[in-house]
Amino acid sequence: MSTLLFALMRENPLPGLAAASLNFFVALCLVALSLLLGITVAMIAWAHWLAARQPTTIRLERRTVA
Repeated sequence: MSTLLFALMRENPLPGLAAASLNFFVALCLVALSLLLGITVAMIAWAHWLAARQPTTIRLERRTVA
């Protein structure tokens, strides 16, 4: 397949440019998808951490007014 593209590029560079731009577009989509997946996993882990932590109680000293 690539040898056919190389043969076509000698006479007309447009198929090679089209293949390169398609490869660039696919790579850009994969990078965006991986970033989105990473952010999603991080948010799920953060929500799990918030749900699993023990609530802290704030204890104030009782002072008596004399």
